Amino acid sequence: MPAGNAQLVPIIWQQLPGASRAEIYPYIRKVDVISSNSYLIRTPDAILLIDPGGLTDQAEMLASVIAGCRAERDRPVFVILTHAHVDHFNGMRDVPAFAYANTAVLMVQEEGALALERGDRFLTQADMFNVSIPPIQVGVHLFSPTRQDQADIPVELYPANEGHLVITRSPEDHAGNRTAHERIMVGASLVVDCYHTPGHSPDSICIRIGSLFFIGDLLFAANPGVAGLSGWSQEGLVRSLSMMEPLLSGEEITIICPGHGRTITPKDAASMMTMVKKDALALSDIAEFNRERATEAAVYAEDCMEEVNELFTIMAGRLDYVAYVLSELGEAGIAENASALMNGDKVDELLDAFRSFAEEHHRGQNLSVHLALKAGQVIGKLERSFNKSDLARIIDPSMIRRAERLLSDYTTMFRGYTPPREIAPVDLSSLLDVLVAGFTIPPCSDDDVLSSTDDDSAFAAILMARIGARPLLEDVDFSMEGKPEHLPVVLDRDLFTDLITYVLEDLVGIGSDTIRAEVRTTDTAAMLTITGNVVTADTETGRTRRFLHGLSERAGGSLTTGRDESGATQYMIQVSRAI
Repeated sequence: MPAGNAQLVPIIWQQLPGASRAEIYPYIRKVDVISSNSYLIRTPDAILLIDPGGLTDQAEMLASVIAGCRAERDRPVFVILTHAHVDHFNGMRDVPAFAYANTAVLMVQEEGALALERGDRFLTQADMFNVSIPPIQVGVHLFSPTRQDQADIPVELYPANEGHLVITRSPEDHAGNRTAHERIMVGASLVVDCYHTPGHSPDSICIRIGSLFFIGDLLFAANPGVAGLSGWSQEGLVRSLSMMEPLLSGEEITIICPGHGRTITPKDAASMMTMVKKDALALSDIAEFNRERATEAAVYAEDCMEEVNELFTIMAGRLDYVAYVLSELGEAGIAENASALMNGDKVDELLDAFRSFAEEHHRGQNLSVHLALKAGQVIGKLERSFNKSDLARIIDPSMIRRAERLLSDYTTMFRGYTPPREIAPVDLSSLLDVLVAGFTIPPCSDDDVLSSTDDDSAFAAILMARIGARPLLEDVDFSMEGKPEHLPVVLDRDLFTDLITYVLEDLVGIGSDTIRAEVRTTDTAAMLTITGNVVTADTETGRTRRFLHGLSERAGGSLTTGRDESGATQYMIQVSRAI
């Protein structure tokens, strides 16, 4: 998330911009799904806490700050939620300062208030995070239907904490050009403007106090692993984003305070809202993101990341080799340009971070959603870590395409869609001929390099490709038997190509310098058997096996593994013949 010029300083009291008698104490966390930011506000006659967060330690620290304020000057405490997801409120449940209605009055939008009062595990996301929540009393229902017919009429409330609220509902906009709005006067001096902004959840609100705008999770609502949560609405989100954009265009708001991560400028927030709305518009018919899908995503994440790690390791190694050879040839400038195409240190850092997170996840038996979200975060950063088009001119383009497909397929699956595939009639014999040629013939020859010396840019491109794009079977004795001239089958050409590539990489990777392929047919099926010549212990991890079997099924076939009579590793891929 971009940083704005106007920043709040965390964990100290400071003047709240635009509100002369108010101070703010921001508790700002790094972005995660465990707990939200919290914003504590005090005036001479009231204390208001926006989102206590999901962690007990966080709520206890805030309660201690509140206790200090009340020791100086006793005043009523109010807690307002931007929405009733557990990461925004669950930390306060066992903290005495928040646990009783006469110590702190909770204010939540009507639908969220009802969800809390009935202990709804789904709208609160308690089910996703595998926590139980008892019914929670909500002192003030914001946007209550009882005030809908009282537009512009101030309604006075005297909650159990001896505080005083005056709530004024704005007239309903039947044309749909303005979101629902309530103004709350907290005590004698604190003006709190609330805007109902459903989408991320049905009870989401944005809050303006002074020149600060607290927006909850509005900017994250189209993210993978967030979009599709129980209560999520594409239509509501797009409308809410559209309604909020005009508020950011004026000079009244100077700092945006999100539910997660650092504060930002209105200009940055407006740009992000435009991108979020674009993403949201593409999410029609998204599947619900629930605990079952989070578990599925976590399993796929580990399988996917293991293959991503191998691919990026090969790509980085090839690029380092290219740069080294070019430097040895006295082409330091070209070598530097090649090295810049992938941030190898960043890639290593991201992959190491995921590996460490996954290990800690398994040791602590943590929630699947955390691992699935971590994978989504890492994959998003990996996609920005390498120059795809230029890298494909140096390294085998099919390797770059496989990396792109792995990353995009995870995001697609995480969003609740089925990764794309196109099962169609294909001549298997012709496809195998093309694949074998690509695996054995270099994309350019030494003669190509020599003939390009008169053109500096062409010479650099061909030289890098000659060094970097090494055919997979360059040093392997490969043969194929039983392949007919034509063999029509039905499969996804790209995914089948990826599958064959992974199988051959595995065999070459364990040291096979001789690989035999054999095609056999029945009336309904074609079987491709690929066998190396190295006898090893089981070369597949459980994750690798799951990944290859899943890829085979998506390609339109089935995969079995075994050993030949000598004990060498063998892969058998079956696909249906075209009728």
